[in-house]
Amino acid sequence: MTPPPDGVSADPRPTRRGFLGLVGLSAASLAGGGLLSACSTPAGRRPGSGGATAAAADKLKSLTPSFVPFQGVKPDIPGVTSTLLGVPDVGGGFLTYPSNLADAVPGTAGKGGSYKAMTPLWGPPPPGLADNAYFQACNADIGATIEFQIADGNTYGDKATARLAAGDIPDLMVIPQWEIEKMADFNLAVDKAFEDLTPYLQGDKAKAYPMLAALPTAAWTFSVFNGKLMSVPFPTEPFPYALLYRKDLFDEHGDWALPKTADELFELGKTITDAKAKRWAFGDIHEMVWPIFKVPQEWRYEGGKLVFKYETPEWEQMIAFMRKLFDAKLIHPNVVSSSRSANEKDLFASGQIVMYRDGLGAWKELLQQHRGKNPDFAIGALPLFSHDGSTPIMYHNSPAGIFTFVKKGLGKDRTAEILSILNWCAAPFGSKEYELATYGVEGKHFTRDAKGVPQYTDLGRKEAQPSYVFLGGRPIVADYVTFPDAVQGNLGWQKNSFQYIEKTPLDGIRHQRPSRMAGLQIPTEDKFTDIMRGRRPVSDIKQIVAEWRRDGGDEARDFYMKVLRDNGRA
Repeated sequence: MTPPPDGVSADPRPTRRGFLGLVGLSAASLAGGGLLSACSTPAGRRPGSGGATAAAADKLKSLTPSFVPFQGVKPDIPGVTSTLLGVPDVGGGFLTYPSNLADAVPGTAGKGGSYKAMTPLWGPPPPGLADNAYFQACNADIGATIEFQIADGNTYGDKATARLAAGDIPDLMVIPQWEIEKMADFNLAVDKAFEDLTPYLQGDKAKAYPMLAALPTAAWTFSVFNGKLMSVPFPTEPFPYALLYRKDLFDEHGDWALPKTADELFELGKTITDAKAKRWAFGDIHEMVWPIFKVPQEWRYEGGKLVFKYETPEWEQMIAFMRKLFDAKLIHPNVVSSSRSANEKDLFASGQIVMYRDGLGAWKELLQQHRGKNPDFAIGALPLFSHDGSTPIMYHNSPAGIFTFVKKGLGKDRTAEILSILNWCAAPFGSKEYELATYGVEGKHFTRDAKGVPQYTDLGRKEAQPSYVFLGGRPIVADYVTFPDAVQGNLGWQKNSFQYIEKTPLDGIRHQRPSRMAGLQIPTEDKFTDIMRGRRPVSDIKQIVAEWRRDGGDEARDFYMKVLRDNGRA
């Protein structure tokens, strides 16, 4: 699928399509595909709004929970230790489904309370609480009642905005960052509508909620609004996307060598593309070509000045290269004729596209959908390379992309009970709570295959739609145990790529884009898309950049320069 908050990243930012990819989930794994239709908007292409704000991570960390990793579940493949993203352990993977599930939350989390929770869903809604055995089973295990108010994910932002404006606040309200960025004055609304969780979760107080304490500190810093810890975060993958390729087709064609420069990528594209065979090398891969040409993730600080990516020579080189790919007809014609992205996943699965850009979560999703029909179906991620063969760079995501807020004024006891419920929801893969929240009741909502992996029944696909999963983020692991080759390939790529993540001038500073700049992104990049696809001359790049500067880019530059100065970075 496919959304980040600003701060430890800039662009790209998670969108609906990217969100599942970033959190390591897939539509197929979550109740048989209820989120699949969310996979439509390319990462980094969401409009934004709201006043610009910023706060440094070192100030934010004093508000966040003390990090205490959960020891009850150990992945077969350990993760990557890092300080760059503010997490002590990135990823990890399971090659088999755990035979002995951990009891992450002994006893009952709740105390009999009843609460309403608003969450998004991209697909048909499940039956309500009274007619849903999955909801009833989860609530019984929790020891409290959660009644979900599920809203269409495609219009979720409109519904959330309307409810905030009307003061119609549910007890629990999930709001993705990509929707927050479109909300005017959210920083004012958050204080009026939602509870300050700092007194409950700051420092060692979070040890009362061990699953929440196990979430990465960096994700918690992105739950800080106006100097207060206002929500529970949903962590995201460290990488926004990769250039995925059909490994089985590469194995079949021995002359398809993995590229190490832009020229080799172009020549490979010519070798692969065969219109008569209905096979093209690429989808619209431009967002992955950005790091190949070392385009900054968003801003570059040099010579005492901030330079935006559009203003760099690397951006012009990237545009010219993409124009070359389109002119040579190496990109699938459905993509060429589409104003947005065509359904590249389907084209990739059918072999009509051999390489395309997507989040790493797509690896699992595509295998679940297609390996049963094609046992040889295999995916790889191109090792990172730069256009000229020099040391590559890679972007990184903001550490959280979705947030759960608690209604203000519920009182200390009810707020504490809600946090206990969210603690249950945050139980990781390999725990009894995760299995119940994800798959429902064994024998009713799922059965196990020969390897012990849960498989949904028809009732499970109907009732066990993603709901509790949105209320609690969890440490991200590669958990698609049915495909151990893919787990190893995915984690191998991440470990090899991690060394190339490039820090940005604003790393560690929690900020929201200025309104005018955020609103410029889609119309400006649509103009660059016209150049790439041959509808405007390459010489128009400078004019487009000048329009971007005039319409809000320079104003944003001034804002971010002040942010850097305020934080001792300029």
